Amino acid sequence: MADKKLSTANYKGTRDFYPEDMQFRNWMFETMKKVVISYGYREYDGPILESLDIYKAKSGQEIVDKQLYDFIDKGERHVAIRPEMTPTLARMVAARARDLPRPIRWFSIPNLWRYEAPGHGRLREHWQLNVDIFGVNSVTAEIEIISLACDILFAFNAPKDSFRVKFSHRGILSSFLRNTLSLGSEKEEAVAKILDKKNKITQSEFESSLLELLQNPNEQLTLIYQYLNSDVDTVLQIPGINEESVRYIQEFYDKIKILEISESVEFDPSIIRGFDYYTGFIFEIFDTNKENKRSLYGGGRYDNLIGLFSNEELSGIGFGLGDVTLENFLKTHKLIPEFKRESSVYLTLMNNSLLSDTLLLARELRKEGIDTEISLDGNQKLGKQISLAEKKGYRYLLVLGEDEIKNNSVVLKDLKESSQIIILKSQLINELKKVLGI
Repeated sequence: MADKKLSTANYKGTRDFYPEDMQFRNWMFETMKKVVISYGYREYDGPILESLDIYKAKSGQEIVDKQLYDFIDKGERHVAIRPEMTPTLARMVAARARDLPRPIRWFSIPNLWRYEAPGHGRLREHWQLNVDIFGVNSVTAEIEIISLACDILFAFNAPKDSFRVKFSHRGILSSFLRNTLSLGSEKEEAVAKILDKKNKITQSEFESSLLELLQNPNEQLTLIYQYLNSDVDTVLQIPGINEESVRYIQEFYDKIKILEISESVEFDPSIIRGFDYYTGFIFEIFDTNKENKRSLYGGGRYDNLIGLFSNEELSGIGFGLGDVTLENFLKTHKLIPEFKRESSVYLTLMNNSLLSDTLLLARELRKEGIDTEISLDGNQKLGKQISLAEKKGYRYLLVLGEDEIKNNSVVLKDLKESSQIIILKSQLINELKKVLGI
């Protein structure tokens, strides 16, 4: 009886990245990195394993209780695979807080794990761009973060009307729940979560969920609808709203108008974000396409990020953008280019006796920054080598045969245009760089 073979299926909620998938992922990550670095942010990373205690202290209860991949290591330490980057970020910033020049602008694209039911835009393993700025307590940090968040989508050629930035302030929400609705602390989060779900459920479901929590439903429901329908100017007409928080977002809204993104930005009091995490300005960016009408990413301001590790207070603002939701956005709006190897060349091997000449030419090309793949089978006919190059996505192919060696030349074929030219070897590097755009 033959041995039973192992399954080739990947672990549920994860993805295999074949070369073509890695090409897309690298393009996506490099595009994001280029934008973030252009704003002066520096990349960091940390260990994928941390002590469980760090997540108990810094992550939400749902993550700790239900979504962590945790275990006892061989040294009897209780550790967890990181479900988010913020606790590691807080630890790293706290370790060097006194030495880091302010403002601190950092970013990372970590691999994250959460044990949850896989679904559209949600997997157990994903990568997430994290962008944070610390040490700026004014609205200028919010303006920079929103501008950067939008520029990432624009870098993928996203049209202005393909997304909306919706913002609010935790102080406005908290004062409405506590002062206006007179809710006890035990009900604030429950009501906030229902407000957050308003656009995902029917009006009757929305109201029936609230009725279970409200003491004076007739009066309180009227106030809730007034709150949800308010804008930057009218929200102050609601009794009990924190005026300082409203002034803060009004200042943000006024100053963001000088940027071209202002038409994509709007106040939305139903924006909630992490209830125990954010303390000030909060925002989410939504896809406007009906086929993918969902939140893409978001973030906000948090005070005392490093309080668990240090007595020093440090306020920050940032956001996280997951690769799965970004990929869905790019697919929905048809923003993914056709990946071709148009910046590299395929070098044929006309027969095995020409291997040394072929290898030397490839080496010379690579030294000049021209990516070169060689055929390694000199017994293959030229037609088959050309067919293989086309299947691999190459546009440009070089032929170095016996005649070319005698004449100190090389044949350059453009497989897309079905054309070819003969180039002297002395001119090959310059000609290739011109053709390849290097």
